[in-house]
Amino acid sequence: MAALDERPPVTVRVNLLKCSRATLAVRLAEEEDVASQPTAYAPDGLILDHPGQLSRFKSFREGWFTPQDEASMLVGRLLGPKPGESVADLCAAPGTKTTHLAQLMNDSGHLVAVDPHAARLKLVARAAARLGIRIVETRAGSAELVAAKEKERFDRVLVDAPCSNLGVLRRNPDAKWRRDEADLLRLQARQRAILEAGASMTRPGGVLVYATCSLEAEENEAVVEHFLALHPEWALDPPDAFPIPLDPQGMLRCLPHRHGTDGFTAFRLWRQK
Repeated sequence: MAALDERPPVTVRVNLLKCSRATLAVRLAEEEDVASQPTAYAPDGLILDHPGQLSRFKSFREGWFTPQDEASMLVGRLLGPKPGESVADLCAAPGTKTTHLAQLMNDSGHLVAVDPHAARLKLVARAAARLGIRIVETRAGSAELVAAKEKERFDRVLVDAPCSNLGVLRRNPDAKWRRDEADLLRLQARQRAILEAGASMTRPGGVLVYATCSLEAEENEAVVEHFLALHPEWALDPPDAFPIPLDPQGMLRCLPHRHGTDGFTAFRLWRQK
């Protein structure tokens, strides 16, 4: 609770399609007089020292970086998309994780960004264009609607589910007054439905990551355990090594007071062949 009351760092993700982390750090220091240090866990992150408005930087306009918390970067790396694969990102707007997945794919393959709000998908397209990414296809509609037309089509699917946002209170402090306990079960029903949709889009042998920016069990463990109980063809698939070790149950838990990141929870699941 104390950590969620602290001012968060300004963290950016380097666009490795255009530059290295070291090169961006030098450019920020020379052009903007902004000092930076590498993030502790994500290999493509920088923490900036009092940078001010990022959009005024020439390096931002040229697509060298994008704002993103370190925990959010780790979610994309947990999915681990590879160049040439077919990947879907559900609930994709405004495109921060979508563009990260595209970078991890070296902008090679097919990446479908799904969101129920067509207007917000324009933000995804705009972010991809600024970063020089070409493989993103935006698709407006609910996860269930898109899944009905895309059965077992994707090698990897990211379900970055809508949630209470209680893990990012240091960035959205007003949520402390907008949320109550009843929200958790209401959101859980939607999270279960989106996870089911994402699973149906995943090929046998494919990988799905379910993630939230929440630390609440109702939105995380309860959702995944319920899904696994209904689908014996799916299993937890934690990586052998990861920057933040997963717990024995295969859960990635990023904690503000321990890791200095936003509060995130994520599970990697594998659909057996």
